[in-house]
Amino acid sequence: MRMRCALLLPILLLAACAQPPATATFNPIGMTEGELVSRLGVPSRAYETDGRRFLTWDSEGSAGPAVTPSIGLGVGRFSGGWGSGTAIGTGLGLSFGGGGPSGYCTATYEMRDGRVIGATRQGPGCG
Repeated sequence: MRMRCALLLPILLLAACAQPPATATFNPIGMTEGELVSRLGVPSRAYETDGRRFLTWDSEGSAGPAVTPSIGLGVGRFSGGWGSGTAIGTGLGLSFGGGGPSGYCTATYEMRDGRVIGATRQGPGCG
């Protein structure tokens, strides 16, 4: 029983670190251009036509931090004062790190009279 608890402890600690999904979504409609730039930073591109202004942000998406299961195999030889031996071992573990990029995301906001009136997002990293 004690061994099972020791094995479950790391899993429970990892679960405690998990972040819940975001419940609030970003809704820029009605924001001023200044508020949008303050929130997202300087746009990658801007384009004006027919009294409308389009601001575009390009970014690389990321899968975020990842915990990946791994399997290992080891072989060793040892010797000492009382004898020598050879060992083969296997193990299971977890590796921690970034999940790597999941693709680009292009977000374009349409402005009219200084306020956002529309938004589009394109690309696999927009999720």
